[in-house]
Amino acid sequence: MALPPPFNDLSGEWKGSKRVFLQGEQGPVHASRIRMTIATAARNSFLMLAYTWKFETDPHEGVLLLGYDNEKQVATAAWGDSWHMSKRLLNCAGRIGRDDRFDVSGHYAAPPGPDWGWRIALQRVSPQALAIAMFNISPEGGEDIAVRIALDRET
Repeated sequence: MALPPPFNDLSGEWKGSKRVFLQGEQGPVHASRIRMTIATAARNSFLMLAYTWKFETDPHEGVLLLGYDNEKQVATAAWGDSWHMSKRLLNCAGRIGRDDRFDVSGHYAAPPGPDWGWRIALQRVSPQALAIAMFNISPEGGEDIAVRIALDRET
């Protein structure tokens, strides 16, 4: 198990911007700076993304662990964030698309109603730039942008 190119050489320090869309693109947007450390884990089997950011003046942290089963061609992820996830991990599964986008989704509880979906898409824009987008998916299947992250490799 190992991540294929272009995801296998992302280790290092990254910085950029994070925008949180509180009600999709039509609602309020909160922007902050983000710093991320990317490293391989478990003998190069996984890629771990650990990051810090702020919502208003409150500092927050998150972690995204990515894996890929080459035989089954299934991408997996576990994501947790001190603001978004309330101390729970979101387990996701998906694929790496022809456009080299790591694209996974999972579900989270939204009591008293049905579960909602969450999709995470990570794409290498260039050797020095990454883009991460996260989407909220309603029980009816409607998808709204929730987070956009633009990162540049620190030199």
